[in-house]
Amino acid sequence: MDSDSDDDVFNMDAVVLTADEDEDVLSEGDILKEAELAVIDSNYVRIEQLQTQTANARSHATLDLALLLSRGEYADVVRHESVQSLWKSLGDAIQRLGLTTKHPCTCITQALEEVFVADPSNMQPLSYTVLFAGAAFLNLFVQLNYTGPAMEDAALADLLPMLHVLLDDSAVEATKSTLHSHALVSLQVDGESPFSICEYPVFLETARCLLHFVGLQSKVNWTHSESDDHITKPTPLANFLRRPRTVHGMARPLNPQVTAALLALSTGAWWTGRSLMTHQRLLITKEPSNTLWTETQLCFSVVVGRSYPSDTYLSARAQLEWGLAQHVFEIHGKGRASFDDAMAASGLTVQMSGSMGKRTKYQVKSVAQMVLHATSRVENVAAASASALAEAQTTHVDFGGQSSGEMEEANEEGDPLSFEDQLVADGKAAYRNITRDQADPDNILLEHVAFEDGAAASDSNLQVIDQAILLSMCLDVKNNNPADGLTSEQMVRDPCETQRSRERAILQMQALVDQHTTRLTITQTSLKAIQDAAPAHERLAYVYSVIFPPRYELKRDLADRYLSCGVFASALATFQELEMWDEVVQCFQLLDQPKRAEALVRERLAVAPTPLMWCCLGDLTEDVAHYETAWEVSKHRFARAKRTWGRKMFEQHKIDEAIGHFQDAVRVAPMYTQAWFFLGSLSMRTEDWPTAVQAFTRVVQLSPDDGEAWGNLGSIHLRLRQHNEAFNAFQEALKQRRTLWQMWENFVLCAMQVHKFGDAMYAMHQLLDLRDKHKRPVDHEMLAWLVEAIVYPQADAIADDGGENEAATIDMNAVYPLDDDDNDDGVVTRAPTAASDANYKTQLAKLLGRTTSIVTNNPKVWQVYAHFHDGCGHKAKALECRLKECRALQKAGWDKNQQDVELLCRAAKRLSVSYIEDGSKASLHACRLYLRGVVKKSQVDFADNPDVQDLQRVLHQLETLEAN
Repeated sequence: MDSDSDDDVFNMDAVVLTADEDEDVLSEGDILKEAELAVIDSNYVRIEQLQTQTANARSHATLDLALLLSRGEYADVVRHESVQSLWKSLGDAIQRLGLTTKHPCTCITQALEEVFVADPSNMQPLSYTVLFAGAAFLNLFVQLNYTGPAMEDAALADLLPMLHVLLDDSAVEATKSTLHSHALVSLQVDGESPFSICEYPVFLETARCLLHFVGLQSKVNWTHSESDDHITKPTPLANFLRRPRTVHGMARPLNPQVTAALLALSTGAWWTGRSLMTHQRLLITKEPSNTLWTETQLCFSVVVGRSYPSDTYLSARAQLEWGLAQHVFEIHGKGRASFDDAMAASGLTVQMSGSMGKRTKYQVKSVAQMVLHATSRVENVAAASASALAEAQTTHVDFGGQSSGEMEEANEEGDPLSFEDQLVADGKAAYRNITRDQADPDNILLEHVAFEDGAAASDSNLQVIDQAILLSMCLDVKNNNPADGLTSEQMVRDPCETQRSRERAILQMQALVDQHTTRLTITQTSLKAIQDAAPAHERLAYVYSVIFPPRYELKRDLADRYLSCGVFASALATFQELEMWDEVVQCFQLLDQPKRAEALVRERLAVAPTPLMWCCLGDLTEDVAHYETAWEVSKHRFARAKRTWGRKMFEQHKIDEAIGHFQDAVRVAPMYTQAWFFLGSLSMRTEDWPTAVQAFTRVVQLSPDDGEAWGNLGSIHLRLRQHNEAFNAFQEALKQRRTLWQMWENFVLCAMQVHKFGDAMYAMHQLLDLRDKHKRPVDHEMLAWLVEAIVYPQADAIADDGGENEAATIDMNAVYPLDDDDNDDGVVTRAPTAASDANYKTQLAKLLGRTTSIVTNNPKVWQVYAHFHDGCGHKAKALECRLKECRALQKAGWDKNQQDVELLCRAAKRLSVSYIEDGSKASLHACRLYLRGVVKKSQVDFADNPDVQDLQRVLHQLETLEAN
């Protein structure tokens, strides 16, 4: 098969069929495409209309599937004769090709390709059948684990035998437990396992296999890791090239005719993207899978690139779901741009404003209250569903209670109803409208904020998709703002309340977990039964447009909160239910029960020797051999084994071995930021700078708000003398970690190297602000460098002229000799090129003034300040600074220390130059008196010192000048 033709197939647009008849009459292809989009929109009314416009038997069968799917009858979709016929052909192809030993995804993909090729005239109906069957299995899984209503095992028992094709042993019976265990293994990706307590994971496994064929058109399944190129070189969706996935550089695409038929589907990639997000959220780990992310990006590159009918909200929904995908996979920006695009596509207008109002019952004075004004492009005038109306009109009489007439008779007899009985008597409608005071009479908050402006309190009737977009904007507020009161206020009631009271948050989370079920039990009230009567298609209509948590995710969050609050026993029980064995071991250790933890791990190993359990045993026994076993059992796919193994090697000071283990770990799971960070840190220790740069670059690409990673990256570039790169890295680091004085010092150095003098002076001010934390002396060398660069940009040229103006230039190396701990590759004291600017001089004057007001006893700072005034022509101020420099040097006992004597003699000599330049008798007299005192004390112990003798000669010259 020619490679060029393959590329053409994978880059072709969807085929659009047009009718030869009148333009108002839809062709068969257009009818199916409209039905396909109606399924995405859960618009079963439109599908019923389309059924009246075709007499084609195949189209009618496809429309029947679409109607069942849009009505929420997902099990009936699978039971439909067209799906059953496809499944029989699929099973025959698997047996004929001998594919039972392959991964289920590869097996089904190759078998479906065989089925399509065997019946080329029927490819379009087959494509729709596979698509709708995959969507039905996916929605079944989501219904059972996310939204409800729950279904009894008996109602799904007839679906299990047909799933036998997934098993690699034809002799094994397709029971619920067998398929459950098989699916948990099959759904492992990048070495990470799914939650085991989920309901019917086999439905998600089947959906992934079918939709992988439809949306990705490749025989390469998700067990083969994707390259991390999309991390290092993110590709905009507009430029994302549709190509099949590869293994070891070899593409394995489908037959071109089959691929063309699948690409003609309008929503194949959309449903595939939804299944990928559901797969990611099923994994126990909170770290995103690079393999699933790459596939998701491929699918949504098609979804957001399509054009949709202008009279629908499909474009907005596509952008919204793409933004949520970025949020789920923790991609930089987390979908903010896509949420904005969704808002623009839907026509939603949002404005955050304020209005005066009262929030509490006893509040007298109105204060400013935050208000969100949101308006849909078209107001939502949709009527409530028939089921909702029926439920609202239903009272508890349908469940054995009294009728309204009986209630009236009871009231007339003088037997008043209790508050709870009255709620039941009023039915579900009243139950929905329960007030805050009824729920908590002691609260001080009003039911709603009492605004002075009535318009501020009015609620707009938003479209449902606009409501979902507003929820996504709450995610954006939380993702891109600090955790403070304003952020929480913008999101109203949200998980942000967990910051206010951890105990309250745990109680709320426990209530959510308890209510996250739709099974009617004998202990549930009639109201609960009515509440759970919402049909599946209404519950799932927008479930992919919001981040709605499944039960196992809620339980994990609850267990994490128990653990953070020190409720270890409750956390342990929940983690055991979730089979999160890492956390179970941690809880046993916190409860000081390591023996029980080890016994549990060995018991689980006897049942299922998984890589995770081997790692847990290694954690408990400190035996690295168990990590090696885990790595081998996983066939080099379980990155956690290598990460922990690497940490153990680091603790044993085997740095080179630790680096090798972390390199293996990031190769398998390249989206785990901590592993990259650890690899970068270890590489810095061994001075393996290229590896360190690569590691920290991956960290900041995955987590752009990691200030420490940015700082380390900047330090490496600085060590490599790549000053521009270092400057940019430190700029990003300081956005996150502004209180680290080490970063500010490095930033000053980089700013001077790249001649960003304004940034350098700003950083010096920040270091002065942080003096209480670091207690380090003022960097007088950096101040001297700033003075040389800004005030004396032509200092080298002046020196070349013979050095006639000695007072205007200073040999900085002589004045400030390098300390013993300075590196050889330290900063030179003079910038090779710099621009003198009046604004810079003003800023530098403020910096020097502030510095000397804070640090008054540092003679070197006063010398730099004097040198600055010399360059600016401020002779009097320069003389004053030199006098303060000499006074700072005259500390107690200075005349007993040779170094102090030499420094003071040099400073006094510079001071004499300033006095002599003044030339007045008063100046000469003051200078003579000062020098006489310095020389007199210096000669007591250091009369033969060259600096003392030199100062004595200056004194004689001064006396001669004064005498004349």
